[in-house]
Amino acid sequence: MADIHEERIFWNDTFYAETFDFRGQVHFARFDRCTFVKCTIVLDSSAEQLAFTGCTFKDCNIDHIDADEARGIVVRDNFFDRPIAERKADFERRLAEALNRRLKS
Repeated sequence: MADIHEERIFWNDTFYAETFDFRGQVHFARFDRCTFVKCTIVLDSSAEQLAFTGCTFKDCNIDHIDADEARGIVVRDNFFDRPIAERKADFERRLAEALNRRLKS
């Protein structure tokens, strides 16, 4: 078990379908250049001492994380990819439009 004063650093890790529950605790955790795929990330107003820098979130339950200097929440250069189902629907819509334009020509 991690000591309360121990900082956990994750660098260039990939997490698949994991749940990260940061509610109501001080975490002292950094995620640098990590990839989260289909993960559930739960943050509330009492979570403290977290850093997400250069991370990619693919098909997760969040589309942004707000930085908060007072709580020690650092958020920099992250990318939030649209959910896979949404991207697929957009691709199918654009494909149908392109086929319709081609048929009309």
